[in-house]
Amino acid sequence: MKKVLALIALLTTTPATAETLTATVYHPWYAGRQDACNGRYDHWGVSVAHPTLPCGTKLRISRNGHSIVARVWDRCNCNLDLSAGAAHKLGIPLDGIGRVNVVVY
Repeated sequence: MKKVLALIALLTTTPATAETLTATVYHPWYAGRQDACNGRYDHWGVSVAHPTLPCGTKLRISRNGHSIVARVWDRCNCNLDLSAGAAHKLGIPLDGIGRVNVVVY
């Protein structure tokens, strides 16, 4: 029975679709502060803030041939906020913004 339910779940899930979003870099002022997911913001870690996705959701984020997997750790008012570590790995200037492709991982 478990195998049948697993097969049904596999067949009924839709493939993830990519979204192109504008990403900004979270300000270093928030480093060490508590976030919406009851953790502490690590400015040089690899994490993101998203306005609607649940805490802990993993996202594959790519830009110009660079790709990372990061978890949602906070809420934001914009499309996507990146930690400085995530922005650096994607080649986004720490004081700038960039367009990224996002897929729920």
